[in-house]
Amino acid sequence: MSSVLAIQPLPKTYSIRILSYDPLIIYVVGFLSWAERNHLLQLGQPLFERSAVYVDAENANLYDSDRTSSTTFLPDEDPIVRRIIKRASEIQGYTPENMHESLQLTRYSAGQRFNPHLDPLDDYHNGSTTHRLTTIFAIVEATCEKCGTQFPNLNINWTLEDKSWCNYVECDNNEALTVKAVAGNALFWKSWDNSGKLDDRTTHAGLPPEGGIKTGLNIWTNG
Repeated sequence: MSSVLAIQPLPKTYSIRILSYDPLIIYVVGFLSWAERNHLLQLGQPLFERSAVYVDAENANLYDSDRTSSTTFLPDEDPIVRRIIKRASEIQGYTPENMHESLQLTRYSAGQRFNPHLDPLDDYHNGSTTHRLTTIFAIVEATCEKCGTQFPNLNINWTLEDKSWCNYVECDNNEALTVKAVAGNALFWKSWDNSGKLDDRTTHAGLPPEGGIKTGLNIWTNG
C-alpha cells in the first residue's frame, strides 16, 4: 500500500440520494474508493472469524444459526480506517469521532446470511449515550447475485419512482425494500425514532449470496 494513499486525503467524490425520509435512510454512491476497499480486504483477511450474536449481558458472543457470516473488527490506528471514520463523521454532520465504534468487516460466502435483526441492543446501556444511533453499511466487495440488504418491514412501489433507482435497489421487489450490493457504495440509516425508541422499520437482513461472496463494512455511531 503506497504512502500516498495512507497520508493524503481523497477528494469528496461521494454523492447521496435520500431513499426514505421516515425512517431516514440515505444511499451513498462512491463512499469507498477502489484503493480503500482493497486495503480493507488486505487488512481484514487474516482476522476473519465466525460471526457471533449478542443475546443479553449473560449471553454475549454466541454462535447462532441466524448469523452464519464471518466478521472482524479493524484496528483503529490504521490510517485508512481513520480516514473512513472521518468520512462517516462528515456525512453525519461532523459527529465526534469518539462516538464511532471500531469498524467491522463482515463477509458472506455462498449461502451465508444474517437473518432480520436490529443493530442497536435495547438493553445495552453506556452512560447517557444511545447505542448505535446510526449505521453506515458500505460494500467492500460483491461478486454475488441477489445478495443485498433487505428491510422486511419497509416497502416501496418502485413502479412509481425514477428508474435510476433500479441501479441500486431490486425494483422487482415491491414487498420488501432490498438494496443491491454495489461495491464502493453505502447505506446510512437511523435506528431510533424521535421518541427514543428502537424503530422496528429498520429491521434488516443480510441476504445469502447465491454465488460468489459479499464483504461489507459496518460503521456504527452512538448518539
